[in-house]
Amino acid sequence: MRRHTKAAVVITTLGVLSLSAYGTSAADTAGTTRGHAGSAGAAKSVSWNHGTAQVNKRIMERFTSQFLPTNDPALAKKFISPDIVMHFAGTTQQGRDTYVGIVAANQKAFPDLKWTVEDMRAEGDTVAIRYTMTGTHEGPFAGYEGTGKKVHAESMAFYRLSHGKIVEERAQLDMLTILQQIGAIPAA
Repeated sequence: MRRHTKAAVVITTLGVLSLSAYGTSAADTAGTTRGHAGSAGAAKSVSWNHGTAQVNKRIMERFTSQFLPTNDPALAKKFISPDIVMHFAGTTQQGRDTYVGIVAANQKAFPDLKWTVEDMRAEGDTVAIRYTMTGTHEGPFAGYEGTGKKVHAESMAFYRLSHGKIVEERAQLDMLTILQQIGAIPAA
């Protein structure tokens, strides 16, 4: 084996081992390519996409298990970009402090608020999560004072990550169900 060939084998082996740490399959490391939404049809390596997706999924697993239940500002700095852009219910808001404020307002409205991850999928820089939200309506929410009523609703959110932090969130909470459960609007 020629000298530069040995170096190439060592580098390739190290690359495969690094990718396998992210759970990449042999087919992925073989260099299979596919298009990626938003990349104007350019092919991307599945192994890179898969590795990035798996790292982002692990970050979101920690975000949902560590930050969401506590709203700890130190954890907010760890997981959320200072310039995060949030899209909720037809509005767009920006900034980590705004995000922390929204989580705090939800915790005030529902002191026993619990977000349960039902499903999580990751591809490239995006992680999609389907949640179940449960809690007791004890404080102001959507213009309605606390009722003491229990709520149970579904939510879905798409998170885009960059450099290990959430830079964008697009969330859709089943507000109709929540408003019906707290008695703000009649149930169908």
